Amino acid sequence: MLGIDKRLIVKSTSRWLNIGVAVGVLGLLASLALYWFIGRAIDAMIAGWSLLGIWLPWIVALLVLKFLLGWLYRTAQHRASSLTKLTIRDMVYAHALRLGPAVLDRKRTGEIVNIAVDGMDWIEMFYGIYFVQFVVGMATPLLLCLFIGLNDWVVGVALLVSVPLTPLFLGMMGRNFRKASERYAKVNAEQSARFLDSIQGMTTLKMFNLGTVRGAEMHAASEEQRRETMRLLLVNQMMILFVDFGFALGTTLVLTVTALLRLDAGALTPGAVVALILASAEFAKPLTLVGQFFFAGAIGRAYAKKIVAFLGERSGVEDPPGVASPPLAKQPGLSLRNVVFQYANATRPAVDHCTFDLAPGETVALVGASGSGKTTITNLALRTLTPASGSITLGERGVDAVPVDWVRAHLALVPQDPYLFYGTIAENLRIAKAGATDDELVAACRAANIHDQITALPAGYRTLVGERGLSLSGGQVQRIAIARALLKDAPIVLLDEPTSQIDLETEAVIHGALEHLTRDKSVLLIAHRLSTVERADRIVVMGHGKVLEAGSHAELLARGGAYAGMVAIATGAA
Repeated sequence: MLGIDKRLIVKSTSRWLNIGVAVGVLGLLASLALYWFIGRAIDAMIAGWSLLGIWLPWIVALLVLKFLLGWLYRTAQHRASSLTKLTIRDMVYAHALRLGPAVLDRKRTGEIVNIAVDGMDWIEMFYGIYFVQFVVGMATPLLLCLFIGLNDWVVGVALLVSVPLTPLFLGMMGRNFRKASERYAKVNAEQSARFLDSIQGMTTLKMFNLGTVRGAEMHAASEEQRRETMRLLLVNQMMILFVDFGFALGTTLVLTVTALLRLDAGALTPGAVVALILASAEFAKPLTLVGQFFFAGAIGRAYAKKIVAFLGERSGVEDPPGVASPPLAKQPGLSLRNVVFQYANATRPAVDHCTFDLAPGETVALVGASGSGKTTITNLALRTLTPASGSITLGERGVDAVPVDWVRAHLALVPQDPYLFYGTIAENLRIAKAGATDDELVAACRAANIHDQITALPAGYRTLVGERGLSLSGGQVQRIAIARALLKDAPIVLLDEPTSQIDLETEAVIHGALEHLTRDKSVLLIAHRLSTVERADRIVVMGHGKVLEAGSHAELLARGGAYAGMVAIATGAA
């Protein structure tokens, strides 16, 4: 009935959930014992006996026990919810790392953030409030029927008639709530994604004067979100109305009237009647809490379903089971043999039986039109993608036979659009080497021709950069990315169009930084500008995922093939 996937109930959570349920049941038993002693004390007073000698110590002891059990009950709920929130959020983040950009780039970032933030809050509420209350609430009627039946079988039978209505009604309401909560979770995730898209694309919206139009779309989506929220609350209020004013109140009334009739008939003592009436309030308490927080259970289940679906996705890039990382290779080469890769829903392979080598210390440039497979080859080398067939070797090892981290430890990437995180320049540099000293940062930035510009800033290396490095120029961001690659000091450098988005003057500075970076390294270069390409040891021309031709700049010009045509077009354009 709870409908939570077992993968989301981790060992630490399960322990505290069991403690919470056990303590909840013990608390109920302590309450029933307390009411029994109170009833006996009342009968003793009527008979003229002293309370101090026999009954009062038991009553005080049970009150203290109820206080301690209540504290432990709340502690267990808090521990279960907080541990679950932390553990599942770590699971989502770790799985996102395993999926990598190849999968995540096809998803809306806002929806993933919604699952990892809002979804965790609802999961926390599910475990912290609803789960234990639900289990204890289902056990309460059975224990109360047993307690009341032992006191008087007639009252027990009267109560027992109404007990099956509880799970029956909750089951009926659960189906309606499940549909409403799934719609709510879907609309909420879409609105979060839409808002994040609008913030990240604010410049584009302003450029095309679409701010008002986008605002109207978001207002309409917010109205839909409000309607789904009100539907959810309506179902929850119906639940509260039935449980509070129908089921709980009606059951208490039936029990009270029946007990008074049994008192009038002489079958019950006044103290027993008081004990039964107090016990009837205990019957209503957990059901009332279940009704009040039924929405937490329904929405928690809806988000749990989304989380399980996300955790069930596969990237196709997995570490071989049980394989340890071998020692790092000093100067490995990179080889592709008949590699084929095709994106989902694509009509043809992005890389089609591609074969070439990158020897130690060699610079190989990949050139070709957009969509020819150059960036896909970079992702295959980085192991964010796995080829459908063919083989990739790094040094003497196939990349599919070693851990992914071992492969990436040999590679340093300078992408076309480097990403800087919100934080200081120093923090962004230390992404490449967490323990780098200040002197190492300075040396890397000097080699990347960015040190002087950093020290000219008021806070120097402690300068905060905005999200995606928007407070810096494109050339500065590119040079910080080069400095990061220098700090990593990997034997193979992947350069993905490193000068495509900067002016010619900045390009000259960056070329100097790249020379420091690539010295004594193997370099795989993707570039369009001939000034970058022609200095490569070998040029591989790509077309429709295939290698069309390969050779030095002079050899390819003399051949008069695809590369010579590209040079002629570029020279003519110049």
